[in-house]
Amino acid sequence: MLSILQDDATSTFVGLVGASVLKYGFTTWLASGRPKVYEKVGKVSSLQLYPVKSCRGLDVKTAECTSIGLRQYGVTDRHWILSCKSNDWINANREPKLTLVSVKLLEDTVEMTAPGMEPLLVPLNPKLDTAMIRHIGTGPSAIDTLDCGDEAADWFVRHTGRKGVRLNYSHPELQKRESINFKHPWDHYPKPGDQMAFSNYSAYMMMTKESLAVLNAELDSPAKINNFRPSIMMEGSPAFQEDQWEAVKIGTASFRMIDMCSRCNQINVVQDEGKHSKDKEPFTTLRKIRSFQKYGGKPCIGIYLALDVEGTINVGDDVYAIRK
Repeated sequence: MLSILQDDATSTFVGLVGASVLKYGFTTWLASGRPKVYEKVGKVSSLQLYPVKSCRGLDVKTAECTSIGLRQYGVTDRHWILSCKSNDWINANREPKLTLVSVKLLEDTVEMTAPGMEPLLVPLNPKLDTAMIRHIGTGPSAIDTLDCGDEAADWFVRHTGRKGVRLNYSHPELQKRESINFKHPWDHYPKPGDQMAFSNYSAYMMMTKESLAVLNAELDSPAKINNFRPSIMMEGSPAFQEDQWEAVKIGTASFRMIDMCSRCNQINVVQDEGKHSKDKEPFTTLRKIRSFQKYGGKPCIGIYLALDVEGTINVGDDVYAIRK
């Protein structure tokens, strides 16, 4: 009889504990909202590959997503860069004339052209010569590169009018930069292994056409996609909804959102003229409508992504996102 009473008490206790666990789990589920799942948010409208940082890009219909950026025709995004005599990087903000340089990919060479200049040809896959390795940049931007030689340097000296500039290449055998080494005074979410060559902070940046449209509605002269240089442009989502995405999936590739993309005066470069805009637009207007105290008052448009799963993406592919 005692055994039966003990069994009943045990059953009652287990039942109460189980009910409590279920209640706690249900309450937690309610508090956290619905489960985080991918939902369709639009489609890819264009893909941009920029072989040479700050020079003109290539519109591609399909691209391979690698851990260090979009790759197509044997070239990975932003793997060439110009440096100055002090070995600092040179981007379009410092030298707007770079936006006049067009890039064409040939069978085994990269061709660069600019108004009034003969074409410059550099090897698509140069051999690593240890005597030509140069360390450029400072802090988290510092990186070993392969110097592309005197002919390339002279071509850019004549185009920019700057003495001592050199063209550098991030050779596959040389180490890449890591997003996690950037120390910001705000929360951002890179992980070890989130790498890139000469992108600002992350191998991928995504923007929506709707966000750009909201900005352009405030401008007398509309800004172009190339003012912002996203690697992935998409459409079909309300403006600035990308701020709230935690993860993105396109085709077989999946990404993490590691930060919003804060902007500087570089977006003011008039791409077809190779000079800064006189009215300091679109930066001035973007700061009025999208300024964030978190980023020191800088305006934001677009999001930085890090790749979790490699894959191929195409223009027209559906874009799925998990909301925060």
